[in-house]
Amino acid sequence: MTFSRLKRFARVLAKRQPDLVVVMENIKNPHNASAILRSCDAFGVQDVYIIKEGKSIGVSKTVSSGSYKWLTLHFFENTTECLLHLKDRGFKILTTHLSSQAVDIRRTDLTQKVAIVIGSELEGVSEEALKLSDKNIVVPMVGFVQSFNVSVATALILYEAFRQRDEAGFLKRPRMPKERRRAIFKLWVEREK
Repeated sequence: MTFSRLKRFARVLAKRQPDLVVVMENIKNPHNASAILRSCDAFGVQDVYIIKEGKSIGVSKTVSSGSYKWLTLHFFENTTECLLHLKDRGFKILTTHLSSQAVDIRRTDLTQKVAIVIGSELEGVSEEALKLSDKNIVVPMVGFVQSFNVSVATALILYEAFRQRDEAGFLKRPRMPKERRRAIFKLWVEREK
């Protein structure tokens, strides 16, 4: 392990946003799941909540570029249980759902403590997620299609959250508690061995 690699671990951890999480609800396609995980890592998300049966997820190492090993994955088999868990921890639940009440992501405060729920490729977010949602968000578009691929939509939403948080100065100092940064740092060092 080189000193420059250890410094990189510390730099990445200093930019992680502990109050921005992604919830993947029943994402089935390994390509989409992998691309979502890659975007999470790229935009400073550490915690990803995965709602599906079982405690594993199909990941394409090529698409994910190994990003899954730098993230903390939390598995739930039940949407209500997962979202109530997040609400109990003070997260606002934002669902990606096209409706007349959906709010443009550019007009949504993504600097607050938020969990962004991404629904399955075919059905979108579930009724349970919609009932527990604090707000529906949408990526604006002007073409004939009304939605992006789930992984593309996630990347666009996370970029907007990153932009807002950078503008608010969130990336200038570590926001994750020091104890948690140390624990993750140690885990990353172990994974590199």
